Amino acid sequence: MMKKLIYLTMISGVILSTSCNDWLDITPHGQTQAEELYKTSRGCNSALGGIYYTLSSSDLYGKNLSYGAIDILAHYWDISTSTNHVYYKLYSYDYKDQSSVAIFDAIWGNMYQAITQCNALLHYLPGSREDIENADLIEGEAYALRAFIHLELFEMYGAVIRTKADLQKKAIAYRTEFDVTSKDFNTGEEVLNFAEQDLQKALELLKDDPVKRTDIGRRGDANASLLDYHEVLNRRGSRLNYFCTLGLLARLEQLRLNPHEAYQYAQRVITEANGIIQLINKENNLPTNPSRNFAYSMEMLGAIYVNNLYDMTNEFFYMEGKGDSNLSIPIGDTQYSSLLNTIYGRTPDGAGTDNRLRYWFEKTENIYNFQKLHEAPVQSGLRAAYDPEIPVMRMSEIYYIACESKIGIDNTLALQYLNDVRKTRNLEELPLPIGDVEVTLKEYLVREARKDMIGDGRIFLMCKRMFYPIYVKAGEEIAPSDEIFVFPIPDDEYEYTNNEKG
Repeated sequence: MMKKLIYLTMISGVILSTSCNDWLDITPHGQTQAEELYKTSRGCNSALGGIYYTLSSSDLYGKNLSYGAIDILAHYWDISTSTNHVYYKLYSYDYKDQSSVAIFDAIWGNMYQAITQCNALLHYLPGSREDIENADLIEGEAYALRAFIHLELFEMYGAVIRTKADLQKKAIAYRTEFDVTSKDFNTGEEVLNFAEQDLQKALELLKDDPVKRTDIGRRGDANASLLDYHEVLNRRGSRLNYFCTLGLLARLEQLRLNPHEAYQYAQRVITEANGIIQLINKENNLPTNPSRNFAYSMEMLGAIYVNNLYDMTNEFFYMEGKGDSNLSIPIGDTQYSSLLNTIYGRTPDGAGTDNRLRYWFEKTENIYNFQKLHEAPVQSGLRAAYDPEIPVMRMSEIYYIACESKIGIDNTLALQYLNDVRKTRNLEELPLPIGDVEVTLKEYLVREARKDMIGDGRIFLMCKRMFYPIYVKAGEEIAPSDEIFVFPIPDDEYEYTNNEKG
């Protein structure tokens, strides 16, 4: 049971919040203002936008849960000699150091803050549904967001799931009520059951999502008039839309250790999103193409729009001469050589022809710009080829799910899904390995995902789910362990009943 909880309300469109473990003392006047906010379409759009704004912070997907802390744990960036770096203790897996504790606590607190925002919207919206335009879209996204955030918390702070028996271990609290009542931690099985219920509700509410229309797609605007503008109708790909919800169900079934069900959902995504969101052609990012899309944004099933993303990534990677020695990780020749040798050029699956290696790392005077997280090239008179987004899920992950689901069942088909992604990255198809085919296919899969997910914050969680070593360099790996893969839950979130901490 959690000792204390977040409590959050909306007052006059401004989000007021406290830490994870305290709540606001709401006055009757403030409560009335909060309720009034949810009685208008504009207010509900603002409330929904507020959830994404919380998720876009540097403590969450604006940095720590994308290219920052969680990719440090995946050892993408070598800071082994940068003892003063803010992430150094995290890089060393020293989770007890105060710098690491602060990061984990901030993730936990801000994620539950976003959950409380979801619960507020889902609590108030039904009472005003008849007056709210696009109520199904707004409510559907709120359910999808609530499920997504809980799933992420479970993946980070829950136990390693080696067998289905591990799903009976206490994990996190799945909060569905907008109140200040303490709640016991749920088991992993309960968390996944609640998340599935929310995602299924979202899927039904989002059945007419404009993202499914070929004339709207993931970047289009379904608003017919600026005079009657609704934010929820714009940039449907930069939200938790129908396709993203379907994809999250595939991810959820993987966490349940249900490969057959995961495969079924993955197949639905590939089929239903065809022609709207799909793997891009390998010629897309050629330097001669003015619409080159280094972020591969047209493969994002869902995303979080981060207004100041490029300011943060410029400073993080010391691009354009910006940054601080204790915060930045410039990609110099040494870092680039590490990326080349440990990720993109390893034999037999790597090659210098890989478009991700060729175009994501642009050599400037002293460093390499990380183009995947650099501002889109300017196009004269045209809209930028991509927006400042962090993916919630990519189409490539769907292919990886399909691949993994078929390993040991139909190895030829499993390899085909992996090769489907490789071809779009300008790599040759891999032949079916000899010897221990299943082990080799899993190794190919993890290597390929590692190439694709850099900067996305997903590979560490993939290694945890598969209980897989984290590759550092030739002859050096981080062995999988519960100590590394399970984030420490804030101490004051425990109530010692019959449950042991950890």
